[in-house]
Amino acid sequence: MTPKEILPAINTWTRIYASHLSQPHPLKNQAAQVLESIPPNPDGEIDPPKHQLKNMQIFENKGAAMGCSNPHPHCQIWTTSTLPEEPGKELAQMTKYQGENGRHLLDDYAKLEIEKGERVVWQNDAFVVVCPWWAVWPFEVLIISKRHVRALVDLSGEERLQFAEAIQEVARRYDNLFETSFPYSSGIHQAPLDCTEDEAEASWFHMHFYPPLLRSATVRKFLVGYELMAEPQRDITPEQAAAKLRACGGELYRKAL
Repeated sequence: MTPKEILPAINTWTRIYASHLSQPHPLKNQAAQVLESIPPNPDGEIDPPKHQLKNMQIFENKGAAMGCSNPHPHCQIWTTSTLPEEPGKELAQMTKYQGENGRHLLDDYAKLEIEKGERVVWQNDAFVVVCPWWAVWPFEVLIISKRHVRALVDLSGEERLQFAEAIQEVARRYDNLFETSFPYSSGIHQAPLDCTEDEAEASWFHMHFYPPLLRSATVRKFLVGYELMAEPQRDITPEQAAAKLRACGGELYRKAL
């Protein structure tokens, strides 16, 4: 898929997120602008429930290895009345870091990775793709906004297109790595649907990709034994993973077959 083909999905995510924000939400004005500027989904809109929800998790499971039963491209959106553990821990640490340093954690981290370069896979004007040093999965990557974007509704039209470009680059490099339709789970972390001004300010838009493949299209990583009972271990370093993915750019392998 091209960035322009991915963009309608991002626009739909943005409209759904905007329509589910709480009334006093700090991003309510941005949400109103988005709902005016992005056309409604021709297949119909999703109405928010009568009771306010706390969090919206946009995610995709790709491939049978990740439990995906439908082969066509699709994603899921779950909304919950509480903030789940992983985004909750991230928000708590980002809020703490900002309070102690007066800066944003992921802003400092993205700048550090760009300066070092060895874990950067790809970047454009709006986003950088890195293999984070704490990654558990062999080719795990993180798409990070370069400026302070709190949620999808903060993105301009051009930035949504650049976000689509970043997603395409990750998916294409994954497929080219082992010349297969690369399985993964991916998901967006952004400001909760119902949050304070401080929580929204501490939020920094990013997207995780968790792929299981390790050495080939048929050899995957399993979290077993020591990794299950003690702590995860790296099979290859993040620097090695980033170098392999950097080398997998260009035309999708299937076009050359």
